[in-house]
Amino acid sequence: MAQEYISKEGLENLRKRLEHLIQEERHAIIEEIGRARQFGDLSENAEYHAAKEKQRFIEAEISKLQAKIASLKVINIDDIDKNSIRFGAIVELLDIRRNKVLNYKIVGEDETGKTKSVRMISCKSPIAKALLGKNIGETVKVKAPVGILEYKIKNIIYED
Repeated sequence: MAQEYISKEGLENLRKRLEHLIQEERHAIIEEIGRARQFGDLSENAEYHAAKEKQRFIEAEISKLQAKIASLKVINIDDIDKNSIRFGAIVELLDIRRNKVLNYKIVGEDETGKTKSVRMISCKSPIAKALLGKNIGETVKVKAPVGILEYKIKNIIYED
């Protein structure tokens, strides 16, 4: 299995999600199952069966998160050579075809999404793979379903 990476913040978010599932969701579903049991015959009790199904889902999610957290490698931005694009970098790119500036932050798979100013992309994505190790001023080409995308690297930023 390939090593998966995450930032300190990303790991903290996963831990918060796990804690929420264990401390709140797990307890809530136990209470829900208890209330559903009071409705009588369990073999024909739809509320009970729905609650038990939800419990199975929550427990599977807890197990999945625990295993993921145990296997992730946290990348400390302070230990990275900041002269080129690495994990955690915010990269300002010029989309040559559209003459548009784009901002991407290279993160772990569990951290992807979009903020107001930057799109968080997985370090395993085609764009991130093309950018890793590159420097300001270089041009990269990325094979995409719409064709070959070409970007010029305008800036590299590392936040603390």
